[in-house]
Amino acid sequence: MLLQTTAQKVAFSLLAVALLVTTGKDWFDFYSCGAVSQCLSDAGTLQLYTKSIMTTMLTVLAFVTASGAFSSRDGKLLRAAFVFSLLADYSFSLLKATVADAGTISTVLGITFFMVFQTILIYRHSRTSEADKSLPKIYWLLAVAVIAGVALIATGTLGLTVAVVVVYGIFVITSLVMGILVPRKGYFPAANAKLICWGMVAFFFGDVCVGLSMVTGDDHSALQSVAEIANNFIWWLYVPAQLMLIRGCVKPQA
Repeated sequence: MLLQTTAQKVAFSLLAVALLVTTGKDWFDFYSCGAVSQCLSDAGTLQLYTKSIMTTMLTVLAFVTASGAFSSRDGKLLRAAFVFSLLADYSFSLLKATVADAGTISTVLGITFFMVFQTILIYRHSRTSEADKSLPKIYWLLAVAVIAGVALIATGTLGLTVAVVVVYGIFVITSLVMGILVPRKGYFPAANAKLICWGMVAFFFGDVCVGLSMVTGDDHSALQSVAEIANNFIWWLYVPAQLMLIRGCVKPQA
């Protein structure tokens, strides 16, 4: 079970409250503003803080739950991954809320930290046994993607933000595939493996919503409406995804 200790229950309760507040404010703002980017941006300061609360509580849950992991090694990997998840979400939320004109910086930093998060998950989800300490061969693809991204930025072929988004897309698709293959690896207990698999699927579609939310169109246009609606669903995919990844480390009950 995920909610066995008082710390887990408190963290989950705060997470749930913050999710409800975020959702309510997101849809209230959308109802009040319509698909008007600047209006929604100005109205969404509260959500930047509630999102920080959510990611903090998810990290607390990861650290507390990892103490009862079926493998101490997997618990350490989970904790390491969630440190970078926390840094990524703080970059997207707290940095944007506290630093003026931090849009590009927060986006690039956040995506970069999520690349590290996905790199750790790829390693975690590629394990075949407790003794398996080999680096996944798929890391070569990720290295090529990073080098290509740097080259595209250096030559001016792509802007910094676009290049980082494209490279991250390769990381998250790779991580999705590795997550789907977890049940075949045999390292994780069967129930845990299914949770990790579905967790990565939910995480991927959450990132799809993030991508859609970055699309811009004319105010009140259908394209802008799609972007804002996608933004309002991100955390309803992201939170369950993270919870499933956390639950995937728990030692099965006898």
